[in-house]
Amino acid sequence: MESIILMKCEGCGVEIQTENPKKPGYIPESVLKEKVENNESVVCQRCFKLKHYNYLLPVTINSNFSHEIDTILKDFKTVLWVVDVIDFDGTFRKEIAEKLKRKNIFLIVNKIDLLPKRTPYENLKKWLLLRIKEMGLNIQDDHVRMVSVKTGMGIEKTKKLLLQTEKEKVLVVGVTNVGKSSFLNRLAGGEITVSAYSGTTLKVLKAKLPNTNLQLFDTPGIFTQDRLCDFFDIYTQVKMIPSKKIRNKTFTVKEKNVLFISGLFWLKVLKNGVNNLPPIITVFLPEEISAHRAKEERINDLLHNRKVLFPPYDENFDFNQIEFEREIVQIDKGNDIALPGAGWLSVKRGPLIVEISKPKEFRYVVRKSMK
Repeated sequence: MESIILMKCEGCGVEIQTENPKKPGYIPESVLKEKVENNESVVCQRCFKLKHYNYLLPVTINSNFSHEIDTILKDFKTVLWVVDVIDFDGTFRKEIAEKLKRKNIFLIVNKIDLLPKRTPYENLKKWLLLRIKEMGLNIQDDHVRMVSVKTGMGIEKTKKLLLQTEKEKVLVVGVTNVGKSSFLNRLAGGEITVSAYSGTTLKVLKAKLPNTNLQLFDTPGIFTQDRLCDFFDIYTQVKMIPSKKIRNKTFTVKEKNVLFISGLFWLKVLKNGVNNLPPIITVFLPEEISAHRAKEERINDLLHNRKVLFPPYDENFDFNQIEFEREIVQIDKGNDIALPGAGWLSVKRGPLIVEISKPKEFRYVVRKSMK
């Protein structure tokens, strides 16, 4: 313990401490222990955030940010809005759409490579266009770009289309963890600078598309407060982000049985479906988010079992900080329950009549199935 106390952050050099999140050098004790055991580099929470968010610390959609982003938007005709196909309903958000309605929008749908094999892209494109129409946005069909920043899929085509409509400058927007800054790096490469945008206090990344005069401005990622990942610290959030294809697993959930997604969301089947047959649900999740079926009487025991239900990953996670609520819903076959900040559940046999237990602030979405 002595050596841990005297450790210094490898980013800024400040002494590491685990007591006060508001003071310099803080890192959660469980994260520090894991880093030391795995012989990994140790950086304080602030340096970790700076590195993860590419030196632009995220901002919330409060009145100050709203005013500043509106000021910046006045200078741009074209906007690249980056969303996450795995977390579409958590990243394709109404409050952002409202700000962009009069802009020439390119919707960059990232992480296509993480969808399950045999995903029909043609059907996915139709589904995306339907969701855009439902949001009341007018985006040209060929401006909806399905890309993978990781593999480079769709990037060159996006560049060509972008240069056909814009020669001067483009603004990049999106919520946290959609791969926005990585997308900018893929597009531009080379030197990227950080500075406050003229007339505001908001810091932006500035880059230039190679061999052109087109300038790219990347705004800070927007913090949300209603996604599953928002109920955890930055270290857990990063761990929840999928790095490879999401897994899909099918469950038959009988009456009075429970299906858990992580340790914060579960649904209890209240009634079997057609012909008294139990509903069938396919779960689409990153591997670092658990899905577990159990009997109703095991709920309390399982909630604190980090080997079965995760996240949280920390045995000492304080569930008392979260206010839970229950609600009863019926969802028909052919629909999904999207879980922003996690993945989605697809009802394969229904109807699904369930009591959902979740954090009060968490917003799930019932939608037409993605596939």
